[in-house]
Amino acid sequence: MSNTVLVGIQWGDEGKAKIIDHLAEKADIVARFQGGNNAGHTIVVGKEKTVLHLIPSGILHKNTVNVVGNGVVFDMGVFLQERDALSAKGVDVGPNRLKVSEICHVILPFHQLLDRAREAVKTKIGTTGRGIGPTYGDKAMRLGVRIGEFEFPNDLKPRLKAVYQEKALQLKELGSTDIPEFEEMFSKALELYSKVKPHLVDTSRYLSEQTRAGKKILFEGAQGTLLDIDYGTYPFVTSSNTTAAFAACGTGVGPSSLNFILGLTKAYTTRVGSGPFPTECFGEDEEAGKLISQKGNEFGSTTGRARRCGWLDLVALKRAVALNGITGLALSKLDVLSGFKTIKVATHYETDGKKHQDFPNFWTKPVKAIYEELPGWSEFPGTQNESDLPATAKSFIKHIETYTGVPVVVISTGPKRDEMIIRDKRFN
Repeated sequence: MSNTVLVGIQWGDEGKAKIIDHLAEKADIVARFQGGNNAGHTIVVGKEKTVLHLIPSGILHKNTVNVVGNGVVFDMGVFLQERDALSAKGVDVGPNRLKVSEICHVILPFHQLLDRAREAVKTKIGTTGRGIGPTYGDKAMRLGVRIGEFEFPNDLKPRLKAVYQEKALQLKELGSTDIPEFEEMFSKALELYSKVKPHLVDTSRYLSEQTRAGKKILFEGAQGTLLDIDYGTYPFVTSSNTTAAFAACGTGVGPSSLNFILGLTKAYTTRVGSGPFPTECFGEDEEAGKLISQKGNEFGSTTGRARRCGWLDLVALKRAVALNGITGLALSKLDVLSGFKTIKVATHYETDGKKHQDFPNFWTKPVKAIYEELPGWSEFPGTQNESDLPATAKSFIKHIETYTGVPVVVISTGPKRDEMIIRDKRFN
């Protein structure tokens, strides 16, 4: 297995943790490169479910080093809760196995308050309220705090106090009254930092050294391509770049270190929160959408919110393939579509009465999905053998490959860890 980037190529929630968990068996390092604890990655081992928000999804493999890269915005309290919960289960989460970039930007209490207050008075984006957007905003405005700066509290304190005073004024204007005192906030941050400090390294240098030593790195993305801050359905997007190219920026390695780009898609489409969704199941498809939601257990790992469900959108998928330079596709939740008499896939959009295959940059006009209907298939067992798949399920996979021009190399056939078909020997 060469260095691989795994990215979601829909609106997130594609099931990345299960794929990462599988690929991590062959990787030396799993490196998370963007997002924050607004992501929820769920791993099922036997009957035990583990939900991770900040710690990379390779942590359950004892021989894998896990790295939180500089592109991640970092909630120290959430990290410590996750770390300690894993430790209580007997997972080794010591500094030799779990490393954090010392230049990650830190989420502070006023970021969370601003996130929630802004959501209450502006266009509803569907933010998780965890302070992700405001932290990335401060990073861009050069107001942010990198975690390693807490090592120099006398230098940091006056700068952070000036930022705090500005944020307090903003919060009062937005009607928020529950603003922590600065000294209390700063003292708590220093306390959390002392516990996180053993995990801090220069992850750029570390990953570069490991690359030169021939170690295999798996780069883990969060959210999905259609939520990318530049290329997603703006403004209904996340606050970071979710495409594969950011794996280099968000960890500090050179782009030449990204050897294989694996794009993950569900066999259908979901999205959480507000924003465009051309294939959402409404009208005659409403019952199909409810059944997909029920069978796929489509509720957010982070928020518990019900996900909006729809048919597979090949127009959006092809756009995501191009944006990421996808080398191979991973297909999840194929089993969820079992039992449908027919399966729909969107092959075109219609805007102003014109049929096309262009994913819009601007969503100012109604977009109607144009479908092709494919024959469905009966229930099949969660399997590792492609021969167990019904012929029509194989035809569905082939249809995706033909439309996108990219091979499907991994097929998830059920929720369990081993219910996976691997078509590319690099990932065996």
